[in-house]
Amino acid sequence: MPLSDANSTNEVDGTFYNAINLKFQEERIRLQVKAAIRHIFHSLVRNFRPLLIYHFFVSLLAIVVLVPISTWIMTRVLSRTGIPLISPEEMLGFFLSPTGVAWVLTGGSLGLLLIFVIHAGMILIAAETENGHYRVAITALWQVIRKLPRLLLLSVLQIGAHLLIAAPFLLAVVIAWSIMLKPYDPYYLVSETPRVFWVFLIVCAPFVAGILFFNGWLYLRWVLAFPVLLLERKSPKEALKRSAQLTKGSFRKITALILAMAFMVLLIPALLIVIFDTLGSWFLGWVPENFMILIPAVMIYLILYIILAVLLSFLGNAANSLFIQHLYQSIAGVTPVSENETPPAHTGALAWGVEVILLIFAVSQAVFVLYTFFDFQDDVAIVAHRGSSMMAPENTMPAIELALEEGADYVEIDVRETADGALVLLHDRDLRRIAGDFRNIWELTLEEVREIDAGNWFHPRFSGVGIPTLEEVIDVVQGQARLYLEIKPSPATPDLTRNVVTLLQEKEFIDDVLIGAMEPGVLRDVKRLEPELRTALFVHTAIGRPDRDILDVLALRAAITTGQDIRNAHRHGHELHIWTVNDRREMSRFIDMGVDSIITDDPGMLTELLQERAALSNPSLFLVKLRHWLRS
Repeated sequence: MPLSDANSTNEVDGTFYNAINLKFQEERIRLQVKAAIRHIFHSLVRNFRPLLIYHFFVSLLAIVVLVPISTWIMTRVLSRTGIPLISPEEMLGFFLSPTGVAWVLTGGSLGLLLIFVIHAGMILIAAETENGHYRVAITALWQVIRKLPRLLLLSVLQIGAHLLIAAPFLLAVVIAWSIMLKPYDPYYLVSETPRVFWVFLIVCAPFVAGILFFNGWLYLRWVLAFPVLLLERKSPKEALKRSAQLTKGSFRKITALILAMAFMVLLIPALLIVIFDTLGSWFLGWVPENFMILIPAVMIYLILYIILAVLLSFLGNAANSLFIQHLYQSIAGVTPVSENETPPAHTGALAWGVEVILLIFAVSQAVFVLYTFFDFQDDVAIVAHRGSSMMAPENTMPAIELALEEGADYVEIDVRETADGALVLLHDRDLRRIAGDFRNIWELTLEEVREIDAGNWFHPRFSGVGIPTLEEVIDVVQGQARLYLEIKPSPATPDLTRNVVTLLQEKEFIDDVLIGAMEPGVLRDVKRLEPELRTALFVHTAIGRPDRDILDVLALRAAITTGQDIRNAHRHGHELHIWTVNDRREMSRFIDMGVDSIITDDPGMLTELLQERAALSNPSLFLVKLRHWLRS
C-alpha cells in the first residue's frame, strides 16, 4: 500500500475513533446527569421533613445570630475608612486599599460560611440512616455548630485564594481605566459610549477572561473540599489537598454536572412561579371588587404565595446540598455516613410544631402585606430630572419651563461653577457631551459659557439654547415649583457650596429648595452654612451607613431600592426618593411601595399616572397594589 494511502486510512480511522469516543463521553455524561437528578429526587423524598426542619432552624439561626454578627464584623472593618462610601470614586479607592481587600475577604468568607452551614446539615441528614425526623434535624444542626471553626477557616482559605488569583487581572483593568478613561466624565462614558469606551472593553476582555478561567479552574479543583472536611474529618488544608486529588482529570464531568444542576435549580422554581402567577392573574381578575369577598380571597392567596416562596427557597438549597453529596459520592467512590453524635438535651421542644410556625409566619406576613395596601393616598412628589429632559435638552430653560407645565413639584438641576465664580447649570464636568467641547466648566468664564449652544445636540429645533445661571432659574421657578438642587463639587471649585448657599439666602429661597449631593461632606457644609436648608444624599451604590444627622432625604438609585430601605428611612424620620424612573409600571410599583418622591425624565407621564390612579375606586386600587407587590 502506498504511504499516502496508509496515511489517509489512519486519518479516517482516527477521525472515526474520535467521533465514537466523543459520543461515548457525551452518553456517559448524560447518564451521570440522570443519576444525579435521580439521587437528588430520592434523597429529597426520603428526607423531606428533616431537611425542611433543618432549613427552618438555620434560617432562624442566620436571622438571629449569624447575620447580626456578620454585620457587626463588617461594620467594624469598614469603620477604619470613615464611612460611608457613596461615590464610585470612593468605592474604587476603597477596594484598592488594604482595608478594602480585608473587607471583601471578610464579607466573602462570612457569606461562604453561611452557605456551608446550610449545605452541611442537609448533607449530614441525607447521610443519616435512622428515621426520627426531628432528632435527625437537630443532631445535624448540633454537628454543624461544632464544626463552625473549621468551616470558617475553609471559607477564608478559599475566598483568599480566589482574591489572590483575581488580583493581578483586576489591577490590569484599573491601570487600563486610568490610562484610557480617567480623563472622561463618567456620565459621558455611560450615556454616549464613545469609541474609546469600546476599545477599553476590548482591552479588558482578556483580563476578565483570565479571571473567569483561573478562578473557575480553582473552583472545580476545590469543589469537593467542603464534603471532604465534613465527612472525612479532615482539616481545612487537608480537605483542599484531598479535593484536588479527587477532581484531577474529572473537570469535564464536574462541569457538566454543575451546569445541569444549575439549569435545574433555576428552571423548576421559574416554572412554578410562572404557573402560580398565571393562576393568580386569573384569580385576581375573577375576584369581585367587594371588600367583603376580596379581603378573605386575597388573604388565602397571599398565604399560599408566601408558603410557596419559602418552599422554593428550601428546595433550591436542598437540591444544591444533595448534589454536592452525590458529586462527592460518585467521585470518591464511597457512601457518606453521618457521624453518630448526640445532640444537646432538651431540644425536642424546639422541633415540634415547625409546620405550625411556618403557617403562622405566612399568615403574619400576609396580614402585614394587606395592611400596607390600605393606604389609598398616592402622596408622591413629582421631580423633573434636569427639567423635562426627555422632551427638551437637560438643564436648560425649555426643559425647566416644560416641567412646570407638566405639573412637576420639584425641578431637579445640577449646579457647577465657572472660572469667574458664576453658578451655572451643567451635569458633566466638561462640555464634551452636550457641545463637543472638551474643556472643563471651571476653565471657562461666564461670558464664554454664554456662547455655547447647549440645545442642538438634543434636537435642531433647540439650536441656540444656552446654559442658564442658577439665579435665572430661581427667577423662573419661584412661586411655581421648588428646586431640587444638586451641587456638583470639584477640587477646582472649592467655594461652590458656599456660593450656592449665599445666593439662596440673597434670593430668600431657602424654604423652596432641597440641596442634594453624592458627597456627604457637601451636605455637612450646607447644614453648617444654613441649618434651615433641607438636604438629600444621593446614593448610587453604597457601603456603610450614612450620617443621618446631615440629611433630610435619602435619594436612592431605583435599581437598589427595596421596601426595607423605605421602611428604614421612614423609621429614622427621612423621606425616601428614588431616581431615575421613566417606566409607567415601575412608577406605579414604587408608588405602592411607599416612596415619597420619584425623580423622572418624563414628569408628564408621572402626572398622568397619578391622575389615573386617583380616578380608581378603592377596591380597584387595592388590586393594583397587590399585583405590583407580587411582581416586586
